[in-house]
Amino acid sequence: MKKKFLLFSLSAVTLGTVLMSDSNGPSNIYNGVKGNPSNCSSCHGPASTATTATIRVDSTGGVAVTKYVAGMTYTVTVTGSHTINTKFGFQFAAVSGTGSAQVKAGTFGTTLPTQVKKLTMSSVDFIEHSATITGPLSKSFTWTAPATNVGDVKMYLTVNAVDGNGSDNSADISNNTVSTLTFYAPPTSVATVAENATISAFPNPVMDELHLQLNENFATSTVSVFDITGRNIMNTVVAPNAAGSTTLNTSSWVPGLYKIVVANANGSNTISVVKQ
Repeated sequence: MKKKFLLFSLSAVTLGTVLMSDSNGPSNIYNGVKGNPSNCSSCHGPASTATTATIRVDSTGGVAVTKYVAGMTYTVTVTGSHTINTKFGFQFAAVSGTGSAQVKAGTFGTTLPTQVKKLTMSSVDFIEHSATITGPLSKSFTWTAPATNVGDVKMYLTVNAVDGNGSDNSADISNNTVSTLTFYAPPTSVATVAENATISAFPNPVMDELHLQLNENFATSTVSVFDITGRNIMNTVVAPNAAGSTTLNTSSWVPGLYKIVVANANGSNTISVVKQ
């Protein structure tokens, strides 16, 4: 009887270890990179949109972007939630290429938030949880874009919402999402100025928010901001409201002179502003 009881106890410990093995982060790819599974259902419950998963990429000043400039550093924020489950894990990666030929795109910063780690699998760098996170999930880290144009960069994220009981994974619900950043080569000069594409900016000098007024020829445009040294500090795509205005967050800009270039298929125009 003692031997049988010991065997049962060891089996229970082994099972518990398997069920809890992902509490320090998964050891395999579960977010869809290189054609691997895009959720955690192989070890947890089924995938479902009941768990939310979102990716936001911000340039300087907290402006969300859908394009990347070679060598520019951005802040990536991954979030997730569930109406019932309160514990979370996640896995994130940025890659270029397609299918099994995908490779890492860009680099992650060395300073990571608590309960987060970086590791490499199949020559791709991943950011994932290093301990179970009490939700809702929200973690931010820096990502520097590739030094050259590598085509589209796809960002993969899987969020797993778990009940945390450690004995039954069937109630754990995962979900994944993919965001794409396209390459953008910011203009270094205003070679083509459309006379009928006008812009204005106010207040100027500016403190924390700059309002751009664009006419109908700039319905959807790319806004690039350069400091006095010519360094590109911001790139974002804007879609002005019905009145033709859009707003830039300038709170993180250092005081000085800036050039703002607005461009689209109709041409481009530039304006200078001063940050106080």
